[in-house]
Amino acid sequence: MKKTTPLNNKVIKQTEAPPKKVHWFFKTLLIILSVLIIISLLAMVRFWWLNHNKKEVLGVSFSQEQAERFGGDWHQNYTALLDELGFRHIRVPAYWNRIEPQPGRYNFSETDYMVAEAKKRGAKLTMVIGQKNLRVPECYYPSWLDKNNSEQVQTEVNKMLKATVEHYKNEPTIEAWQLENEFLLKDFGVCPSQNLTNKALKAELATVQNTDNTRPIIITQSNQTGFPIFGPLANVYGFSMYRWVWSPFGYYRYPQTGIYNWWKAAIINLYTGQDIKVHELQTEAWDKVGNENLDFTRSQQTMNPRQLAENIDYARQTQIKRIDLWGSEWWYALKQQGHPEMWEAVANLPNKD
Repeated sequence: MKKTTPLNNKVIKQTEAPPKKVHWFFKTLLIILSVLIIISLLAMVRFWWLNHNKKEVLGVSFSQEQAERFGGDWHQNYTALLDELGFRHIRVPAYWNRIEPQPGRYNFSETDYMVAEAKKRGAKLTMVIGQKNLRVPECYYPSWLDKNNSEQVQTEVNKMLKATVEHYKNEPTIEAWQLENEFLLKDFGVCPSQNLTNKALKAELATVQNTDNTRPIIITQSNQTGFPIFGPLANVYGFSMYRWVWSPFGYYRYPQTGIYNWWKAAIINLYTGQDIKVHELQTEAWDKVGNENLDFTRSQQTMNPRQLAENIDYARQTQIKRIDLWGSEWWYALKQQGHPEMWEAVANLPNKD
């Protein structure tokens, strides 16, 4: 029988013993993951607790630019949201090219109209102000401005912001300012990328805060999955929620669950202290052409009354209580074209007051 030598024993022991560095790496990783899971769960419970007794409010976004693309009267579209659908919270844009057609000469007649009509009915408005606003091309620069000169843009946009906020800061119908719309998202819209920077957004935020510190300011995220890590931070953080869209590969369904968005909202609320809202919940079709050029039958692939109900249920899973619907101009145009189904489905929704 062959004897085992001490050398052989030493070799066997070295072979069988796990490397200590690897052992401690996995142990540390497990501890970190466990802590993150516990923090996430506690954050979600906390977010639910903070919001479960709040009343749900369904608001709506409206764009006079988009309404005009359907060939109708945007004033009628707007007042129908108030009178026929009963919305009492509307997000409206102050398009730069429409309120400052000439340098330093402001025309607030369109936004004045929307404020006045909302005021008659006891409704409240969130006004979107800045370079980047609702609907394509997203950046609505005045024709007199050199949009490729970022220094000039920054100077002039802050003048415009100050003038707009000054004009409305004593108007109680305005319940909040939304500063820019998905400002740091550079994949959509006709916007020179050098204008869309954190530095520019911080300067604009300071302008609005210094002009009116009585209302909450909303800043919206730059994509559907991001987090506001680099700021700037305001009072409310908004993110969009889309389900069915068109991609270069055809129709695409976003994979995120409502629970994921609950987790996301809870984490953002925990580390920033901001209130959270859904500033755009998809309630219109999304295809390779604009809805004003989209065939009705094809539009039903991505939005219809059944999908509307699903999207609202999906948004409710987030525990967020303030949700703005997106697509009011399309619903109205469909109704005018003899397809009132979406309009009627929205009319039957609760919590619009």
